[in-house]
Amino acid sequence: MLKQPNGNVASYLIARLEELGIEHLFNVPGSYCRGFLAELAKKSGLKAIFTTYEMEAAYAADAYARIKGYGAMCSTYGVGALSALNGVVGAFVERCPVVVINGSPSASQLDLEIDYGIMFQHSTGQLKTDLTIYSQTTVATAVIERAEEAPDKIDEVLIACMTRRRPVYIEISQDLWEQSCALPVGRLSAALSIVNADSLSECLDDAMARLASAQRPVLWVGEELDRWRLHHECADLLRASGLAYVTTLAGKSVLAETTRGFLGVYDRRFATPDLQEFVERADFVIALGTTITDFVGDIVAKDYGSMILASQGGVRIGHHIYSDVSLRDFIVGLTQRLGGHADAPPAWETVSKRQAGDVPSGDSPMTFDLLFARMPDFVRGKIVIADTGLSLFGSAGLPIVDRQGYLSQSIWMSIGYSLGASVGAACASAKRPVVFVGDAAFREGPQALSTLVEYKLPAVICVMNNGIMGIQQFMGHPRFYDSPHGQPDGHNVLRRWDYCALAGAFGARYASARTLAEFDQALRLAAELTDVPILIDVMLDERDIPSVIRHTIGRTAPEAVQANFEAPLLRRIVP
Repeated sequence: MLKQPNGNVASYLIARLEELGIEHLFNVPGSYCRGFLAELAKKSGLKAIFTTYEMEAAYAADAYARIKGYGAMCSTYGVGALSALNGVVGAFVERCPVVVINGSPSASQLDLEIDYGIMFQHSTGQLKTDLTIYSQTTVATAVIERAEEAPDKIDEVLIACMTRRRPVYIEISQDLWEQSCALPVGRLSAALSIVNADSLSECLDDAMARLASAQRPVLWVGEELDRWRLHHECADLLRASGLAYVTTLAGKSVLAETTRGFLGVYDRRFATPDLQEFVERADFVIALGTTITDFVGDIVAKDYGSMILASQGGVRIGHHIYSDVSLRDFIVGLTQRLGGHADAPPAWETVSKRQAGDVPSGDSPMTFDLLFARMPDFVRGKIVIADTGLSLFGSAGLPIVDRQGYLSQSIWMSIGYSLGASVGAACASAKRPVVFVGDAAFREGPQALSTLVEYKLPAVICVMNNGIMGIQQFMGHPRFYDSPHGQPDGHNVLRRWDYCALAGAFGARYASARTLAEFDQALRLAAELTDVPILIDVMLDERDIPSVIRHTIGRTAPEAVQANFEAPLLRRIVP
């Protein structure tokens, strides 16, 4: 069936985005996107969310994609697209399928620059700058210069987004949005992967043989299980195997943390000592969808020959690589094998649980540990978003009882992610975001508060106000936290802001908390709010630090992974 020309380019793209389940598009309006935004306003099921700057839009689309499956943002050429770039790169690294829509200059503007050197608005003086840059940070790109080519190019790029679960880039000239083109025909579908039955069988034989001989195996669950929506498959594997499991920090709450066998978040150096001991005593580690960074690279070096590393890009078992075995096929196949296996590996002893300490009094000064100890009941049924910094590692032990109840950008680690992400999370879910963000990270984009206010999104923003860039101080000179008289590095000291006054200026509610009683009062106020965000200024001593980080001070941390690997780790950029 031929596509009939009874729509326009903007309506075609909107229809396809809606087909992906996208109901909100994050953007900063620009002249090159005027026609697209005008079409959105015509009773579309896709609602435009106008953010305060482009990186906020990218962060919002990233968080939205984590929850809903796909996200989308729109920007204008040059100044907009390049402003959004850091957020899009984060989505690329962390496998968040975001559709980047970039409105570009008209054909006549391009001709003027090519023929006469008259630069169009937002031009760098180099042609195809945005395309060149985004081709390095997305898995598919399209530049649409004629209306009749829009359907095929849009479909091709969106199918790549569905198939590879990473950002894609669509650039459309401003004079094309209202031009006629065909309506969508049929539905989009991800490209099917061909299963190599012989390779899969050999891979499963290898895995089962190694698992059968292991005395202390452990599952290490990662973020790719969430990105590829393998939650149920993972739960089935846990039931069939009876194994204990840990997660990566990026994979925290892939399953509800009430799931039988869950021990905690293992991020190597910053895991609790008992959890570190547990994992590092394991004689066989099955890593499922786990991105290997230098935070955890040393355990891979130590256990290289006794580890399964399974990702969407293939499976490595010891020194053998099965590049044509998908993550889902491996998990499902292993579950089937274990389900019919009479001698499934036993789950071994659990990590000892910490005993509750003395109940603090109401006039106790606020600390990281006290805050996170107070939060489990409050965050139940909500979405926790932890920014990069001391709060990220302090929140790792916070029990999350709902699947996908925790978001962090803990692989790319761009400070300031959380506030923009709260916009996307609040749009994607009826659950309220609860944000933990350091004062330095908050300053990266405080104006996102006004977006939350504008759209009546009742996020709870806890600003950890200690007056310094705590994570940078820890990474550079951690002994500061043990010295009662030492001074922080001058470049880490922050000029004090009045965070409550700032929140009020944006139209948000606010409260401050120096003591536990004041913090409890702030949480009670937050619980009453239904259509407005609240900022809680949590005032901490500059030497306060989460105990999960404090225990690492003085311990040797490897500067680099030292190992002579006989085969490379699987790379996740390619599949």
